[in-house]
Amino acid sequence: MPKLLSAIIVSYNTKDLTIQALTSLLKEIKSSDLLKKKSEILVVDNHSQDGSIQAIKQFFHQAKFRDYQLIVNKKNLGFARANNQALKQAQGQYLLLLNSDTIVQPGAIDTLVKTFIQHPDQLATATTQDSDEMVDYLGILSPTLLNADGSLQPQGGSQISLRAIFNQMFFLDDLPVIGKYLPSTQQTGRSQQLNQQQLLDKQRQQTQLIYKAWVSGAAMMIRKAVIDQIGYLDKNIFMYGEDQEFCLRARNHHFDIAVHPHAEVVHLGSASSSSEQAIVGEFKSYQYIWQKHFPAYQQRLLRWILRAGARFRMLIYRLTGNQRQATIYREALAAIN
Repeated sequence: MPKLLSAIIVSYNTKDLTIQALTSLLKEIKSSDLLKKKSEILVVDNHSQDGSIQAIKQFFHQAKFRDYQLIVNKKNLGFARANNQALKQAQGQYLLLLNSDTIVQPGAIDTLVKTFIQHPDQLATATTQDSDEMVDYLGILSPTLLNADGSLQPQGGSQISLRAIFNQMFFLDDLPVIGKYLPSTQQTGRSQQLNQQQLLDKQRQQTQLIYKAWVSGAAMMIRKAVIDQIGYLDKNIFMYGEDQEFCLRARNHHFDIAVHPHAEVVHLGSASSSSEQAIVGEFKSYQYIWQKHFPAYQQRLLRWILRAGARFRMLIYRLTGNQRQATIYREALAAIN
């Protein structure tokens, strides 16, 4: 029987979290009339040393779920390359990338698939009418991400650009009133402008998809046609930034990208990586993305923005007594070529 959904999880020394993610995912699949006989799960283990492989095998055996693959790597290949291994074997029409530190909430995956089905390809209008007001070529759809306490987690950001990175680095997107109107590559600070519960309630009241220039790879559903046209995740990005680069290519091929306001997935966030790894990884990925996609003069400007922004943040964090964050940005500064 043809597969409708291929769900992919990359595991790296997160045994208990991986089993928790698989439990929530399989519960969702089995409870959905649409998905229960048309889904497969692919797990890629990046050379875990915590018993993950045996635990995953035991999980599927006890769950009596046979439509799965376990790919075992002899070294840590990184997020992008590991996902690509599974994407190349996936049979589904819709491909779900799911972090090992996620918990699928009831109905989330079913809702994402149904939304794709309701938005068939209309490439003819997409190539002539790129608009955030019309979903005519939905290619990437993510659920709403929640923190462990149930609050809204910032998700995605504006189109990657020098202006967006400048606004992010210098906290301009955090400014009262005007901040929410400024493009920002990482839309994180805006969550402080309203009470977390108010933000979540406001999002749940929305009836339309929430348009984004990019969404997080922590929970990202991709129409197979996107892979067919633009290829896989960039294997040269070990971790952090591969989702931004992938979405940039997708938008260049006129695919729409959105977040569904009613499909929800809990993302524990820092369980699989440290803040230092994330920030330094982002600095490296920005430089790589600019080398790949943007003209040389912008690369020089990017390095200036990153250096100035890192120094500015080091100063702010030192003045506020946050030595850990100041140290992290000193490490990020050293990562600028």
